[in-house]
Amino acid sequence: MLNSLIGNKMFSKKDALKRLFLCPWMGGIAQGAKDGGANISRDDSIPQGTMDSGTPMSKNTIRLTLYCLAILQSASFAALSEPACTTSHFYETAVVKYIHDGDTLHLRDGRKVRLIGINTPEVAHGKHGAEPYSSEAKKALQELFKQDKTVKLVYGKEKKDHYQRYLAHGFSKDGTNVQAALLLQGLAHAVTFPPNTKFSACYHEQERSARCNATGLWKKTQTLSASKLNDTHIGFTLIKGKLKDININRQGVWLNLDDRLTIGIRPVNQQLFDTNDLNKMLNQSIMVSGWLNKSKKSTPYYMRIRHPSALRLSSAFACN
Repeated sequence: MLNSLIGNKMFSKKDALKRLFLCPWMGGIAQGAKDGGANISRDDSIPQGTMDSGTPMSKNTIRLTLYCLAILQSASFAALSEPACTTSHFYETAVVKYIHDGDTLHLRDGRKVRLIGINTPEVAHGKHGAEPYSSEAKKALQELFKQDKTVKLVYGKEKKDHYQRYLAHGFSKDGTNVQAALLLQGLAHAVTFPPNTKFSACYHEQERSARCNATGLWKKTQTLSASKLNDTHIGFTLIKGKLKDININRQGVWLNLDDRLTIGIRPVNQQLFDTNDLNKMLNQSIMVSGWLNKSKKSTPYYMRIRHPSALRLSSAFACN
C-alpha cells in the first residue's frame, strides 16, 4: 500500500532521505532514518486520522503522511540492506613494494599478502598464458597505490595460506577497500573461504553490480552449461545446470548437475549450508561458481564449494 504511493519503487538511501526531509513534521523520524533506522519509533496510541494534538487530519494530510512513511520505509530498507565494505579498525599499516597480480601484494618487508574474498584472472606463468583481464586487474591494483604505497591490513581469522602468504583485506591510505574497488570495476570474482568471511556480503554485492552492468570481465564472461563441460573449462568458472540428485554421507554433501558435474561440500563446511535450502533446489536450474577440476568419480568433473554464496538458484542470479 505504501509503495503504491511512490510508484511501487524503492528509493536509494540518498534519494529517500532527501525526500524524507521534505516532511518537516517528521523531522525526528527523518533523523532516525539517517542514523540507520535504529532510533525510529512509532506511537501506536495516536488515533488514525488525527495528529498527535488530536486535530483531525484532512485527506491530503493523510495522503502526505502515508507518502512520507513510504519514503521512510525506503530509507530504512536502504540503510539496513547496504552491506558495509569499510572499517575503522586496522591490524597494521605496511608499505607496498610491488604488485604481482590483481590479488597479490608484495610488501617492503618481504611478506606476500593474498587479498581475501576475491579471485582475479591469472597472469602468465610457466606454460600457462595470461587469462583475459589479468593485466587490467593488475594495473587497477597498481593504480590504487600509485600515489601512496601505504596499505592498511585487516587479517582474516585464518592468517596464512598453505603458501605462507598472509591473508588480509587491503585498504588504501584513504580507507578505500581494495577488494571492493576491483570487484566494482569488474576485474575480480567474489569468493568466500571460511573462516575468512568478513565483508563477504559486501564483496558479492559489488560483484553483482559489475555483473549486472556488464563491467570489465563481465562483458565477455559466459556461463557454462554443466551438460557441455569439457577439459578446456578447467579453472575458475561459472556454471549453470539442473540439480538432479543430492547425496549425503559421512564424507559430505554431493550435488549432481546434469550427470556431468559433482559439487562437493565437505564436512568441515557442511554446517554452513541449510539442508532444507539445498533440497528446495532439487530439479531446479542452479548456478555455481568455483574451481572446476577433472574427476575420477561418478561424473567427469568436480567442484568443491565452501560457502553458500557459491551456490544459488538461477532465478536468484538474474539481474532483473
